[in-house]
Amino acid sequence: MHHFLFEFITGGGLSGRDLPESLLNEGKIMLQTLLKELHQAGELKVSMSRDIRIDSFDDNTEQYLVAALALEEVLPKWIKMSDVAWLIAPETGNALYFLAELFSEYGNIYIGSKPDTIKICTSKLLTTNLLAKADISVIETKRINEPVVASSTGWIVKPDDGVGSENCFFIKSENELSEIIDKYKDTNMIMQPYLEGLSLSMSLLVFDNQVRLLACNKQYIEIIEGSVTLTAIGVNECLLYQDKMLALAQKIVTTISGFAGYIGVDLILSDNKLFVVDINPRFTTAYAGISESLGCNVTAKILDVFLNNKIVDIDLAEAEPVRVNL
Repeated sequence: MHHFLFEFITGGGLSGRDLPESLLNEGKIMLQTLLKELHQAGELKVSMSRDIRIDSFDDNTEQYLVAALALEEVLPKWIKMSDVAWLIAPETGNALYFLAELFSEYGNIYIGSKPDTIKICTSKLLTTNLLAKADISVIETKRINEPVVASSTGWIVKPDDGVGSENCFFIKSENELSEIIDKYKDTNMIMQPYLEGLSLSMSLLVFDNQVRLLACNKQYIEIIEGSVTLTAIGVNECLLYQDKMLALAQKIVTTISGFAGYIGVDLILSDNKLFVVDINPRFTTAYAGISESLGCNVTAKILDVFLNNKIVDIDLAEAEPVRVNL
């Protein structure tokens, strides 16, 4: 089979624009994981697009160079040439949504969630409101120009369609928050009261409204001078919470339909309750450590799901913790 991989940051999605170092690093980690595991599974016919500013990933992989191309004009051709198309992209600016539409239309087998599902999850505010209506614990979320939610612990301010910790700020005082509100009042920034607790995430495999738990992760987060940064992910370091996570995952998939493939969900454990922070309907950096943790090729398992239209079982009984540093 011929596989086409498109990772937005490394693949030319920002052609002609600056490449954010943190997103570039995470993009490389995810893409290299997919390449390695496809090759280990015996899938050797692989192509990908590559921003001309980035060094070659793999001499055995066909690479389409992108300098100043209009991707929407060339991507359909590259997608149609493949048997299986893999998409990794950020939600920011609806990039993941628009690309998912292309991949759904032109892909023979597209590894990813439905565009309408991605559209919902692109907005943290919309996602939070939907989950709250389903009695799923979330953090109260407001637009930056709405009345401030009272908080004795500070606030988090970030883009409604943000990815990772890009442009994510911790605000301690009301005076500083007022300044931030004035600065960003005409943008899509949102604010939330800062919830103290353990930063976690869960990695899921979803297909046809069935869900399997791949990993229970700890997120290592630093806050320096108000900037929030994710520095590492402890893949399957938090298996203690797997029952809680699986029950929550099943409720999420019941509430929002159309997820398929790998899904990442950011969480905070506070007062022994899991709060959903964000749903990422795409590969996340934790993916880089899951195969090693489980002792199996997770990329091969995901491929099997889409080839056979049937969810596979995942066993966490022998999972080992793996640290992915960013």
